[in-house]
Order: sequence, then C-alpha cells, then structure tokens
Amino acid sequence: MIRLKLWRALALAVFAAALPAHAGEVYQISTISSLLAGGYDGDTTVAELLRHGGFGLGTFNGVDGEMMVLDGRVYRGTIDGRAHAVADSALTPFAVVVVFRPQGSAPVVAGQSLEQLEAALDAPPYSASRVLAARIDGRFRAIAIRSEPKQQPPYRPLPEVIKAQQVVHTFEEVDGTLIGFRFPAATTSVNVPGWHFHFLSADRSRGGHVLGLTTGAGLAWLEECSELRINLPARAPESSAGADAIKAVERPR
Repeated sequence: MIRLKLWRALALAVFAAALPAHAGEVYQISTISSLLAGGYDGDTTVAELLRHGGFGLGTFNGVDGEMMVLDGRVYRGTIDGRAHAVADSALTPFAVVVVFRPQGSAPVVAGQSLEQLEAALDAPPYSASRVLAARIDGRFRAIAIRSEPKQQPPYRPLPEVIKAQQVVHTFEEVDGTLIGFRFPAATTSVNVPGWHFHFLSADRSRGGHVLGLTTGAGLAWLEECSELRINLPARAPESSAGADAIKAVERPR
C-alpha cells in the first residue's frame, strides 16, 4: 500500500507537468458488443489499420488469436503463447489503434498486481471521460496471457469460446511491453470499459491478452485521447452483448 501511494504521488507530479497539449484520435474497427456476439468476420486489412496508428490491440478474422500492434508492426498471439509477425493482407473484425504520442511518463513500481498497476495508472490528472492509451515497457516478474483458436462458422458468442477454448500461459521474469487502453464507462457497448491490456515480449516472440501480472521495474507512458473514430462493419450479428459478457471475456475466473 505504501509503495502504491508513493507511485501515485510520483505519477501525479510527473504527469501534472505534462498535461495534454493535444488530445489524439483513437481509430477503431467495429465494436466490442458486435465482437462478443459473434461478429468475427471483417474486411479491414492490417495494412489499412496501420494507416491510422502503429500502437494498439485487437484480434483477427475468426478470432484467430490476439493482436498486438507495436512500433508500426502487427503480431498475432497464438494458443502456444508465441507471437508471430502478420502479413499486411490479414483481416481484422475488431481492433483499436492510435498514433501514439505520449504526454508524459513515470516509473512503474515493482511488485504490483494488475489491479494495483491499473489503480496507479488512474492516478494522473487525466479526464475519466476520455480514452487513455498506455505503453508500459519493463520487466515482469510474472505475467499470465491467453489466446484462443480460430473459430469456424456458425460462430458461437465469444464468452462461450473463451470459457471452452482459451489457453493460458504464464511467463516469469520476462521483458516486454504492455499495450493498453482505458475506455470510459459511457462507451460500454463500444469498447471494454476500464483497462484492457495485451502483452508482447521484448524479443517479439511471445504475446497475448493479459489476465494477470506482477510488475518488475518499468516505465509507463500515457496519452489522453478525446476523439474516437469507428469503422462500423458491413455485416454484424443481429444481437449485441452486454456488460456481463465483457467481464466474462476480459478476466474469466
């Protein structure tokens, strides 16, 4: 608790000196409610996605693994825990990216859980009504990531897929990057409310959706974004998913 308070105080001091000189645009393919309901097919290529930002996360057609977008490259996290560079022609039904221009940085205190890290990132004086993009580089004492195998139509809702088929891997003492977004509660049907992280190892060989972690030493960068641009799908499920479905997929117990 003392460490967390110290981190919050330090983050407040560092970020307060660098309040947004600009507020960037978030570009998103489809909506989380459509994806959760089985909207697994999209017509946006990786090449087109990268025109709108080189930092982000998402998935691929058929929810074929987890997407990590970092430094202008796109990677797929597969069920073996590995990460693979993806061709520009690959398609995505859901993704969110930014042209990442951080407005400040602060050190990450070692020994924090995922929930403690999120609380620390919430401390700087950014608007709770806007999207935050976060990049965290450093060592992780432990990190649990998941992925899921490619689905075939007719598609089941994503909570059913995750419950039955997600594969979890835990790595210890690994260097890498967290790619994260915090969406406000008002965007519940649009994207995951609260924090959502994917991980890519420093050697770009491992990655996936983050379920839990323990931090080592690291550095966090944040950008506040005031604009959200959504490319709606040409085809989507007739129904949509709600908050309970999001919880079931984000951090299943």
